This record gives sequence, structure tokens and C-alpha cells, in this order.
Amino acid sequence: MKQRFELYEIYTTFRALMKTQHSAVIKCFRCDLGGEYTSNKNFQLLALDGTIHQTSYIDTPEQNGVAERKHRHIVETTRCLLLFLLSFGEKLSLLL
Repeated sequence: MKQRFELYEIYTTFRALMKTQHSAVIKCFRCDLGGEYTSNKNFQLLALDGTIHQTSYIDTPEQNGVAERKHRHIVETTRCLLLFLLSFGEKLSLLL
């Protein structure tokens, strides 16, 4: 995410991927009180799915650490999956 306003599009894409590929719904969305997370558009999307929206308190690094670790895990998992798919795709193209 290069700009904060991109969050809505990225989240809707991720949400659709979870529903179609994994048959899962996002149950809880945790974030800080940043403006990109607290827009009405995001609240409506979360309410549409029945997702619980939790925010952390200001100046509590303990709570922000949980969200940061989860975010880091998601990013690392995505990177590994993309690298696997890219390397597998090259091997598959050689077979064809």
C-alpha cells in the first residue's frame, strides 16, 4: 500500500480472495485509529459482512504490537505464496 486511500480497494480484493479461494469470512478487523480505517465506507463494508471492528487505544504500544505482528505475518505469508507461484509457474511453462 503506497497511499492510505488504497486501503479500501486492497481490503475488498483480499476479502473476495478469502471468500472464493478459502471459503472463509473475516470475523474481526483490528486497527489503530488511523483515518484510513475509520471512514464510513470501511464501516459499511465491515457491517455488510458482519465483521467486528476493533480499534486500539491511543498511546498503547502493547495493543499496536498485536496488530503489527498480525500484519507482518500476513505480508510474509503473501510474499512466500507469490514467490512459490512465480517459481511454480516458470516450471509449469517449461513443461508445456
